[in-house]
Amino acid sequence: MPVGTSLAHDGFEGPVRILTAAECRRLTQHLRRAGSDEPAVWEKARALDDRVLYELATRPSILERVTSWIGPDVVLWGVSAVSRDPGQVHPWHSDIESCGPEGGFVSVWIGLENTSRDSSLQLIAGSHRVGRSVQEVRAATGIGREEATPTALVELARAVYTEADLVEPDMTDGEAIFFDGGLWHGTDNRRRRGSRLALLLQFAAADRAVRIPDWVELDWPFRILEEPRPPVIVVSGAARNGANHVVPPPFGWSDRLTTAVHSFDLPLGETPAEPWRPVPAFRGPTATVAEMSCHASVLDGGHSPHPPHAHEEEEILVPIHGQVQLVIASSENDPEPRTERAQPGSFVYYPAGQHHTIHNPGSSPVAYLMFKWRGHARLRDDVLGTEIVRFDDASADADEPFSTHRLLESPTGLLATLHSHLTLLQPRAGYEPHRDEHDVAIVLLGGEIETLGRRVEPLSVVYCSAGELHGMQNPGAELARYLVFEFHGVPGDGQRSRQRPIATRLISKLRRARARRP
Repeated sequence: MPVGTSLAHDGFEGPVRILTAAECRRLTQHLRRAGSDEPAVWEKARALDDRVLYELATRPSILERVTSWIGPDVVLWGVSAVSRDPGQVHPWHSDIESCGPEGGFVSVWIGLENTSRDSSLQLIAGSHRVGRSVQEVRAATGIGREEATPTALVELARAVYTEADLVEPDMTDGEAIFFDGGLWHGTDNRRRRGSRLALLLQFAAADRAVRIPDWVELDWPFRILEEPRPPVIVVSGAARNGANHVVPPPFGWSDRLTTAVHSFDLPLGETPAEPWRPVPAFRGPTATVAEMSCHASVLDGGHSPHPPHAHEEEEILVPIHGQVQLVIASSENDPEPRTERAQPGSFVYYPAGQHHTIHNPGSSPVAYLMFKWRGHARLRDDVLGTEIVRFDDASADADEPFSTHRLLESPTGLLATLHSHLTLLQPRAGYEPHRDEHDVAIVLLGGEIETLGRRVEPLSVVYCSAGELHGMQNPGAELARYLVFEFHGVPGDGQRSRQRPIATRLISKLRRARARRP
């Protein structure tokens, strides 16, 4: 069936497979981590600050169907998660924002958890041809909200369109229904156990005005608010007529971090009034991730900065002074969390959603660096979990200008690849300036280096943004040791990788260094 044919005739298309089972699980986890915090303007604006949901809504498998029905200029105006407990009913209705007779609206209902024929969306096929909402038709015929049974509504729709009929799609998790914004629909979770979770994406032709209803009045006649205008995001074409309040996609790429050296002046003395003292270095979007931040922290003996917590960012923690205790928990109230000791010569990676904290088990202050980032979600299971990496036994090869020791290389929930290696750079060795297609963070552990026209001392961070020129020299008489992290964006999600494999690039860099060796 050509895309859009069923949508034009019956007012809906599907079920259509959109997500795999693994993607459903990861998206469900993401929505639960995000919690119940509602967007500032209204409850349907979740894509405004959630890159994961924005990326899902702009997948070609979704937008191709949407644009085939309402044209090339499209805005995303609504993204909301909808949960229904066993036995819970959402009465038959038309969405107030999109049921006007002028049309130009399409919604996408995606089942994520416990989706079946007994819990999925119910539809009156062809009811979009009536040209009036369920609420208006009920008001005209005197049928109450609770009296609006599927049988009664089918009869009312057939008075205008004789082929109207009840449809109860046999759906599973990851399948979607595309439906006209004016279609009559409802839900009835007839399952005996397990809440059903679905995601609702709502699109409009860019020249259609989207407004917020007055939720005090859900029946006809509707009341529509002219202000505030809900934010919409252009996802195809352009919006030229000023009908809506257009905003940029979440985590826009303006004001990106640039390549720079960041040095820390750590307050290592005891401060009873401030037992945890963070020292920020930088924070902002990059070409690789939606937001990257770095800070150093000093933690006094016997203290933790906070109880075990989880967040949507991924994180790397690098001890730089003293021994710390890592606390890795299954929840914020885990009675027996896993604990590990770590010290300089190691680091830990935490995936998004991992409950964790850090504790200073000693009496003297400790210090650590932290990198934290948000990015494009990979809705897959084959990603890196919590990982502790130790590298304090790495040694240099005196016959080589520098040696590299690969420590970590794996996809993560937010990156196509997170790579790390330790470099040991001989005195007077180095390599010429070059550009990478990914962001690089360099932590100098010992010795000194010269880069970006500066001499860099130990425990400084050199952050090299993707596409920007940087090189490295060891101007001193001692071996330089530095830890490298590479942040590779997700191919196909706006950060397409065109680079050679990491191992190949390391070999090329080594050859350049050999050629320059005095």
